[in-house]
Amino acid sequence: MKKHYLAVDLGASSGRTIVGTLDNGKLSLKEMNRFWNGPTEVRGTLLWDFVHLFRNIKEGIAHAKKEYGDGLVSMGIDTWGVDFGLFDADGKLLRNPVHYRDGRTEGMFGQVFERVPKAEVFAHTGLQFMELNTLYQLMSLSLEDSFQYKAASKMLFVPDLLNYWLTGKMVAERSFASTSQFYNPTTKDWAYDLLEKLGIRTDLFAELVDPGTVVGDTDGLPVVAVGSHDTASAFAAVPVVEGEHCAFLSSGTWSLLGTELPEPIINDDVLAANFTNEVGVCDTIRFLKNLSGLWIIQELRRVWNEQDYGYSWHAMEHMALEAQPFEFFVDPSDDVFLAPGDMAVRIQEYCGRTGQARPETHAQILRAAYEGLALLYAHTYDTLEKLSGRTLNTLRIVGGGCKDTLLDQLAANATGRRVVTGPIEATATGNLIMQMLAMGDIQSLEEGREIIRNSFAEETREFMPEDSEAWKSALKKWREICRAG
Repeated sequence: MKKHYLAVDLGASSGRTIVGTLDNGKLSLKEMNRFWNGPTEVRGTLLWDFVHLFRNIKEGIAHAKKEYGDGLVSMGIDTWGVDFGLFDADGKLLRNPVHYRDGRTEGMFGQVFERVPKAEVFAHTGLQFMELNTLYQLMSLSLEDSFQYKAASKMLFVPDLLNYWLTGKMVAERSFASTSQFYNPTTKDWAYDLLEKLGIRTDLFAELVDPGTVVGDTDGLPVVAVGSHDTASAFAAVPVVEGEHCAFLSSGTWSLLGTELPEPIINDDVLAANFTNEVGVCDTIRFLKNLSGLWIIQELRRVWNEQDYGYSWHAMEHMALEAQPFEFFVDPSDDVFLAPGDMAVRIQEYCGRTGQARPETHAQILRAAYEGLALLYAHTYDTLEKLSGRTLNTLRIVGGGCKDTLLDQLAANATGRRVVTGPIEATATGNLIMQMLAMGDIQSLEEGREIIRNSFAEETREFMPEDSEAWKSALKKWREICRAG
């Protein structure tokens, strides 16, 4: 008998609803609707439009119910991380949630570390330091003594907020809570001691629930708290086999490179490397680092096409392949590449600033960007093995970025490891697998991953390392140029 599950997958620029159909051990996907998502500036503050998001989610649910009727088993929501809404005692949202790129967190590192040393914050949370984290957003609200902060009775993270609007139940799904930097992955509870030292309210938090918990229902349709942080869902969809030791790379605009562990690793070496311990599904830890991804390539294409070059993705890959290798070295994680803009000029300036010749042609610039990403992966991969104490023989790449076969091959070359790609729709697929588990239609994460292997075999590609010695020399030179000091 066919069973159908609805995944709501919200990214920072768009959202969609997708129905996954399980039939004889295989999963197929069908998109119900797709809609814009993004910030709107209102009197100097970047806000999300949650009424717009909720309306489109309801439309997606209606489409799915119309097409699949009683065959629709459940639904679940995954989203981007860190953001939240504040509710009053009557359960009313006090303000549209603020976008993580809003400037209110500027300077909050200093405010937090003045009260609690950085090492102590890490000891409590085990999380990578990014000023957009929820901790620094709350610190900003506390310092400005905002009306919403004082009036709030409850804080709900983005997917929990939407689940509440659907079900009337207020909970905090654990994988998402772990991205806040006030969740303790060792005690598996809120880091109350840390928050008290910082003077941040500790009475706002909802009850924690694990990924795969049925929260409630919306018009009779069960709503599951899946791995509601999108990377938790993406990692759930990595089709590893039992006993395989591999690294995971969720590839898109951002790259998240890490591995799955049974326990967090919180020590001085992890702090120095700025790695993170986020909660995964089925009582796992996503031990990883957030890295720049295809953003730099995307921006190159956008700006050049605004200049009427009309480059396709395939044409850009071909140009990069035609250029001489290892002429220029860049670190795509450098702050200069974070904001939108003319990446070609920034790459040229970066090379000049680091004592290199400047790339002049588009092919040279592309080659530098692609090689920079691959060498950043290799550098991080080596650190991952050292910190985890594991030898990781394979790099599994999932997400939309794994369609870039040039980067997949260069990642294999740079890391010296076999690369296996797919599935492309990893986030939605991981969301669906956790719904199946919650509803008792599968019995384990391993069973879900077997379904993924069987369902998306045509998307799976394998890349073996080439020119290993040349890439080892290039990595050494990249570290000398890009990581000096």
